[in-house]
Amino acid sequence: MDEIKLGQAQHRGIRAEELLNNSLLQEAFQYLESEYLQAWRSTKVRETESREKLWQAIQILGIIQEHLRLHVTNGRIAAGDLRRLSAEFNKPKK
Repeated sequence: MDEIKLGQAQHRGIRAEELLNNSLLQEAFQYLESEYLQAWRSTKVRETESREKLWQAIQILGIIQEHLRLHVTNGRIAAGDLRRLSAEFNKPKK
């Protein structure tokens, strides 16, 4: 991966971490999960389609959070790669 792509990955990781740490977004995820679970629990057993849609909505919230965590991890890896590249570039020539 070239330095530009590493820089982009690092920046996306930083932004993803900011989003994951954002109290408003955390509150939104918690609220939605709570609402979906409450609605799911209040459905009747025969309401299969509604139950499945609500369960999928809960799962999607987790997928979104995991996607953001993946960007955080990739950003940290990219930051390390950039540090190594910088160290190699700035190494005194023999």
